[in-house]
Amino acid sequence: MDAPANRDCVAICSVTEMARKLGFSRARLYQLVKKGVFPPPVRSGTHRAFYPSDLQKECLRIRKTGIGLHGRPVLFNKRRTRRPARTERRAEYHDLVVALRNMGLKVNAKAVGQAMRDLYPTGLNKSQPPGEVLRDLFRHLHQDRQNDV
Repeated sequence: MDAPANRDCVAICSVTEMARKLGFSRARLYQLVKKGVFPPPVRSGTHRAFYPSDLQKECLRIRKTGIGLHGRPVLFNKRRTRRPARTERRAEYHDLVVALRNMGLKVNAKAVGQAMRDLYPTGLNKSQPPGEVLRDLFRHLHQDRQNDV
């Protein structure tokens, strides 16, 4: 077994901890146990389920190799990346909105976000000067306002 898997294993761990190590929720881990992909946890005298170190290593091996408990191949989906919350997206453009309002435009975060996607479809590069971005946004949004009149 490789070094990271050995480092992740402790004497015993809870089902929640095992699910976290594997990148699953507890419910998903139990679904995969029921399907025979992963070994079931051991139950102690108090009926609390846990994984001893040998089962932890087995689970990590299954996750890494994609070969289930009974030797059948298993495909694991990647976790979805979380979209930023609406308030986080608003905060991202807050300074630009304030600057553009100070320049006389009536804009909101949604309009600035759309303009950013229009002007920079692949995103900003790190060397892009902030003043240049502000100028491009002003021209883009001011032009849109001119066309509406």
